[in-house]
Amino acid sequence: MNVNINSERFSNPREYSSIVDSTYVTFWKALQHNQPNMPMSVMAQGIGSGWGNWGMHEMGYNPKRALNNSPNYIYSETITTAWNGLYEVLGTMNDFLSVMQTNQAQIIDELGAEAKDELIANAKGLQGLSLGYLSLLYDQAYIVDENSDPSSSNFSTYEEVNDAAGLKLAEAIGLFQGSDVEITGWNGLVYVGDNAADLLKAFMAKFEVLQARNLDELQNIDWSSVLANTTNDILDLAPIGNDKEEWWHRMLIQGQDPNWVRMHQKIIKMMNPNKPDSEVPYPYPGGIFNMPEINDPEDIRVNTDFTYKFLLNPGRLAYLLSSNYIYNRYSDYRTTLTGPMNFFTASEVSLLRAEAILKTGGDRSVAASIINNTRVLRGGLQPLTGAENLEVLLQAISYERFVEFTFHAACNVWFYRRIITPPGNQDSLNVYYLEPNSARHFPVPGFELNFNNLPIYTFGGAEPEQ
Repeated sequence: MNVNINSERFSNPREYSSIVDSTYVTFWKALQHNQPNMPMSVMAQGIGSGWGNWGMHEMGYNPKRALNNSPNYIYSETITTAWNGLYEVLGTMNDFLSVMQTNQAQIIDELGAEAKDELIANAKGLQGLSLGYLSLLYDQAYIVDENSDPSSSNFSTYEEVNDAAGLKLAEAIGLFQGSDVEITGWNGLVYVGDNAADLLKAFMAKFEVLQARNLDELQNIDWSSVLANTTNDILDLAPIGNDKEEWWHRMLIQGQDPNWVRMHQKIIKMMNPNKPDSEVPYPYPGGIFNMPEINDPEDIRVNTDFTYKFLLNPGRLAYLLSSNYIYNRYSDYRTTLTGPMNFFTASEVSLLRAEAILKTGGDRSVAASIINNTRVLRGGLQPLTGAENLEVLLQAISYERFVEFTFHAACNVWFYRRIITPPGNQDSLNVYYLEPNSARHFPVPGFELNFNNLPIYTFGGAEPEQ
């Protein structure tokens, strides 16, 4: 047993369930509150904002600048929040599992074997989720678990961290599958047995795909495993907000506030590709604060999910303002802060499956049918049949991801843009790609490099993309 473990914290097995469930809150806060989601959604041009809060306006500059990795940077939490929060999750679960290993017989006597399995399954799942997001966000990170030597740790590549996440999730899936073991840590939701296993399998698929930093790396993804892990539908992962106590989502608050954020014009143009630039330009014209409301938009979600706003007095919103459209799909949540907050939905999983079908040479008509679930039913666009060429079908998947999931899990628009953007991209007009010289991932935070007596480095701008 690790001598540094706070033994008093884990002294009462009757409190173990609440310790595990509260760690889901820690995971949520590491990603969904402020950073990294708000500034990186601006950098990836899903939204636009002129406000300095959380580093948003600095991320909106074009040409792109290097990420500031100084420990003294006023918005250093853009890079550090997820690192600190996800390692807090890992630290808590690693200590917990170490205690479980040491006192397993006592715990079974007091709680029962099924309760023991449930605690271990959730802890392993949280380990996997945390390692998974570390692999998506950072170029390298520590791989640590309950068996690690805290005095000996080295950085591993994001590919290695991603593999480690998969192993932890697989351990958890083995405990959930075919059982009555539950996940109760996502506020207001319960996943039982196979439903819990299917959710974690879907995360394995998402992590496998989104580890790619560019279009070239996307070709090396294990698409057969993605297909296998998205076979079953999931119950939408949408924790219930509790009025800004802990379970809240900044992107659904300020992200839908007309005084804070607009949809990026890159998204608006993508949704109206056949409209003339005089009506729907990209990029937004310099010195112009207002464009007329789009007449008869090509995608009806411009009307159902967005609200047009004419700026009588643009003030500071003119700075880096992206469009005249505000996101309002989840306006009910913004009013009460108590509704469901989509994090990972069945629709997102189904599009991972559609892409895997296409990449493994499967039935294109099946993939087209999946895409049409949102493309046609929500967007009112022309149905796909599967007879289209592969490039058209894959682009349709990317389109749906940007429109449907930018306001769900942290950094979705960054992750989904980078996987289709060629390395070294210099095309600033492509409405699907990241802007030229955009960082493809975070560096290890500067404070961590200082602690290890390593030089500070970064990505983006004049520095390497990755």
